[in-house]
Amino acid sequence: MIKQKDVLCSVAAGAIVLAAGPAWAQNATSTTASTAAPATPGATPEASGSGIQDIVVTAQRRTESLQKAALAVSVLGSDALKQAGVTQAQDLTNLVPALTLSSTGGGGTQVTIRGVGNFAGNPYAEPAVAVNLDGVYLARSSGPTGLYYDLDRVEVLKGPQGTLYGRNATAGAVNVIARRPQNGYEAEGEVEYGNYNNRRVELALNAPIEGVGAIRISGVVAKRDGYESDGYDDEDTQAVRGQLLVDHGGPFSLLVVGDYAHTGGMGSGGVFALSETGFVSSNPYLGAAVDGSNAILQGASLGITHGATANLLPPFKTDGFIDVNNWGISATAKYDFGGAELTVIPAYRNSVSHYLHYDAGFPVNSDEYSKATSVEARLGSKNKAAALQWLIGAYFFNEDLNFDLVPYQGVAYGPTQPILNTRSLAAFGQATYALTSALRLTGGLRYTNERKTQNGQLGYGPGPGLPVTYVSLDGGLIQESRVNWKAGVEFDAGPHSLLYANAATGFKAGGFYASALNPTAPDPATSNTSLPETITAFTAGAKNRFFGNTLQLNVEGFYWKYKDQQITHIGPVYPAAAGNNLITENAGSADIYGAEADLVWQPISTDRFAADVQYLHAKYNSFVYYQANVAGPGSSPQTACAYTTNAADTQFTVNCSGRVMPRSPKWTVNLSYQHTFELGHVGTLDARVGTRIESESVLGIEYLPGEYQKAYTKTNASLTWHDANKRYSITGYVDNIEKSVVKTYAFVQPVVGIPMVGLDAPRTYGVRLTGKF
Repeated sequence: MIKQKDVLCSVAAGAIVLAAGPAWAQNATSTTASTAAPATPGATPEASGSGIQDIVVTAQRRTESLQKAALAVSVLGSDALKQAGVTQAQDLTNLVPALTLSSTGGGGTQVTIRGVGNFAGNPYAEPAVAVNLDGVYLARSSGPTGLYYDLDRVEVLKGPQGTLYGRNATAGAVNVIARRPQNGYEAEGEVEYGNYNNRRVELALNAPIEGVGAIRISGVVAKRDGYESDGYDDEDTQAVRGQLLVDHGGPFSLLVVGDYAHTGGMGSGGVFALSETGFVSSNPYLGAAVDGSNAILQGASLGITHGATANLLPPFKTDGFIDVNNWGISATAKYDFGGAELTVIPAYRNSVSHYLHYDAGFPVNSDEYSKATSVEARLGSKNKAAALQWLIGAYFFNEDLNFDLVPYQGVAYGPTQPILNTRSLAAFGQATYALTSALRLTGGLRYTNERKTQNGQLGYGPGPGLPVTYVSLDGGLIQESRVNWKAGVEFDAGPHSLLYANAATGFKAGGFYASALNPTAPDPATSNTSLPETITAFTAGAKNRFFGNTLQLNVEGFYWKYKDQQITHIGPVYPAAAGNNLITENAGSADIYGAEADLVWQPISTDRFAADVQYLHAKYNSFVYYQANVAGPGSSPQTACAYTTNAADTQFTVNCSGRVMPRSPKWTVNLSYQHTFELGHVGTLDARVGTRIESESVLGIEYLPGEYQKAYTKTNASLTWHDANKRYSITGYVDNIEKSVVKTYAFVQPVVGIPMVGLDAPRTYGVRLTGKF
C-alpha cells in the first residue's frame, strides 16, 4: 500500500531529479516545429530544426504559439496522443494532472478540472467543463465518445473560459481538434491487438481536389472484451469522419465536416467498495453480478410486494447494454477582409442513446433523444504586428431533449418522461493592447442569456408491476442573464520568457431535476430547480525556454473562488410520496488554490525528460445538502459527515463543510523519459516510460470509506521501431505495470449505503502497427 508520505517523497525526488516542469503530454508533439515566439507581439516564430519543438494552438480563438499564449493550457499533439495510446476520452486522465475523466452509466463521460465538475448521472445534469469538437459544443455527456482518432491535438484549458467560449465552461474546456484536409495524397493506417481481445483498426485517406481544395475521410473500428469477469467495461465503437475543404487560395475558405460514432456493448460496470481498499471479493474485477454483491442486496429486502411476491432489491445482472449514436454536421466558413477575418461556424448535433446500467447500485434504463443547433460568428483582427489585437463575436445554441428514464432504486420507481428545451444567446469580445513592445494588457466581456423550459410527466410508485402515479412537469421555466469578464497582463521578460497574470469569471446556469414542483423561486427544501454556479479565478504564471531551446520550464499559480456548486446525487423529491431521485441542488462554496510546474528537458535530440507536478488545495468553506431517510425512524444517513434530522424524521440535513472536495488529490505527478536508439539504415527504436503518481483522494460527497482512493502509481511503457523513412512503425506496449486498482467514480446505493465504484483498466498490453503512404 502506498501511503501519502511515500507519494510526497516521490514528488520531492521527481522535483529534484527533473526540476519540476512541463508535462510530456503537453509538449511531446511535432505539430509545429519552431522556436519560442520572439518578443514582438504577434510575430511569427522562426523555424528551428533542433531543440524542443513548439506547438501552435487556437485556445484564444487565434493562432499562436503555446509558449506565447498567456493562459493556463495543456496541449496534447497528435504524436503525444499516439505514443500514449489515447483511444478514448478517459485516457486523457493519465496525461494531464489537472484533468480527470471517467465513464458514467449509459456511455457518458464525467469531466473534472481541479476538482470542479458535475456527476452527469442522467440527462438533466449538465457538465461544468465544456467539451468542443472542432469548435462545436457537445451538450451530452456521451458526446466525447468515439472522437479519438485522426486528431491534430487536444487542448485542455484550465479555469473558467467565460469570455471566448460558449456554454458551461465553468472549470475549463477540452477542445478536440481533428486533422484537416491537406494539399496532397496521404493514407495512414493503424492496427492494434492486445489482451482482453482488444482489436482496433484506424484508417485515414486524404486527397486534393483540383480546383476545389481537398478531402479527408477517416474512421475507426474498436472492440474489446470487458475488464470485469461479468462482461462489463468492454468496448464496441465504430466511427467515421468526412471533411471537405474548399479553398482556392483567395480570401474565402470553407470546411464542411460530417461525423458519426456508434458505441455499443455492455458499457461500464461498477462494484461495491466496502473500504478504501476492500471489495466484496478479493478480486475487484469479478464484477458485481458474480462477486457476491447480490447477497448484500437480498439481505436488505424492503418487503414491498409485487402481487403475491415479496420484493427484494433489484439484483445485478449481465443484461446491461449501451447503444449510443452521435452524429453531426458543421461548417467553418472564413473570409479574409485584409485587416480582419470573419469566421462563421453553423453546426447541428444529433444524439440518440438507449441503455441499461447498474452503475448506481440499481438498474437505470433510459432512451434519450437530443437535437442541438448552434451558430458562432467571430470577427477578429489579422495584423499580428499591430499594437491592438481584437475579436468580437456572437453565439446561438438551442437543444431539444426528451427522454424516458426508468430508475428502480428499491425505494422508489420513477418512469420520468420530461421534454426539455435549452436556448442560449451570447455576445462577446476580447482585446489585447501592447503598451510597449514587451508589455500587453487584455480585457474581455461576454453577455449570456440562457432560457430553459420543462414539460412532460413524472411517474412515481413503489416498484415495477405496481400502480404508478403520474404528475405533470409542464410549465417549468428558468431564465438567467450573466456578464462574465476577463482581465490580464503579460510581459516578455526576455526573448523566450513570458510572464502573465489573469482574472476571469465563469458560470453554469441553473437547471431542473425530476420533481412535480416548478416554483418560480428555487428553494432547496421544496424545489425542482437549482441556481447557477459561479467561479472567479486568479492565475499567474511564467513560460520559459533556456539553454538554446533545450530546457522548457512553465509554472502557474491559481486561486479559484467557487460558489453555489451544483451537486447531483440521490436526494428527496417532492411531493414526499415520490421518495428519492437523482436531484441537483446548490450545496457548497469552496476555495481552490495551488500550483503547477511543467518541465521538458531535451539535452540532445535522442533524449527527452518531462515532468508535470500539481499541488492542489481544494476544501469546502460551506457544503450542506439533503438526504432522504429511506430506512425509517431512528436511522442514520449514508454519510460520514455531521447531520441533523427534521421533525418528521423523513429527511437529513448533511453538513460536510471543511472537507476536501471530491476528485482533488493534493499531489499529482507525471514523469516520463524517452530515448531514441539510432539504428542507421534499419531505422530507429524509441523506448518510453511514463509514471503517474497521485496522493489519496475521495470520489463521493458522502465521504464513506469505500469512496476513498488510496495513493497510487501507475506506469506505462512502450517500445517503437520506425523504419528509416518513418513510413512504418511497430509498437509494443504495457500499461498499468503495477496492476494498480484505481477507482474512477463513486455513487452510494441508497438503501444498503455502500458505494458503487468504477475501476480503471487493469494491466493491459499489446502491439500496434502503423503505416503511412
